[in-house]
Amino acid sequence: MIDEELIARADANYYESMRIIAPALGDGEVRERGGLLLAATGLPVAFLNIAFVTRPLRDPEALIRQAIAFFAERKLPYILRARENLDSTAERAAAACGLHYSDTVPGMVLHPMSSTARRSAPLEIRRVEDMEALETYAEVLAGGFDMPPELGRRFVAEQLLGIPDSHLYLGHAEGRPVATSALVMSHRVAGVYNVATLPAYRRRGFGEAMTWYAVEEGAEAGCLMASLQSSEMGYPVYERMGFRRITGYRTYIATQE
Repeated sequence: MIDEELIARADANYYESMRIIAPALGDGEVRERGGLLLAATGLPVAFLNIAFVTRPLRDPEALIRQAIAFFAERKLPYILRARENLDSTAERAAAACGLHYSDTVPGMVLHPMSSTARRSAPLEIRRVEDMEALETYAEVLAGGFDMPPELGRRFVAEQLLGIPDSHLYLGHAEGRPVATSALVMSHRVAGVYNVATLPAYRRRGFGEAMTWYAVEEGAEAGCLMASLQSSEMGYPVYERMGFRRITGYRTYIATQE
């Protein structure tokens, strides 16, 4: 595949992941308005409530003001994200609406999938398939992302289990759960999400092992490529695995008074 197709598929999987996950949480919902995808999980964390620019906007300032009102009505922190080189007019409109540029999250892909090769790590990985495991998953996820435990517990939603083409994974080491990852498959893409490791267990290859597990599950299901959005900490790990930065998602946040 050429890079333009890889980017289009990675975009589509990223947007689809929020369409799937946001409404599965208790207070979550999704709205789509003229090229803006509004995904609200209902959780008080900005990066879990996103307005995505999915295509060039016809009336960017009006649509972005509607997005701001959408999150304000729900009293939720939020971010706006636009993929690099997608709609510079929308980015200027975001600034006019009181949002300011924060950072760019790297969008990375692994293609072809045949290049995968799982690295060994003393980690037992299991798919989350019941509420007890989901509660543990949420606890580890919160710890791995430095979130308060009570916030992590809000991820315990039965609707997250059994979503077609979507799986959660929990990694165990030394007899305890220590790492997480998630897989969302769409558009023949294995989208890797929620890669997190408890602080005391980092730098032991667990995040890499959790990522490989999701990638290989996707490959076995017929996906053509893997994609993810990388943190600063994870970037060198993903590069070592063979992922490459193919685009970036520019992030805008509300101006602090």
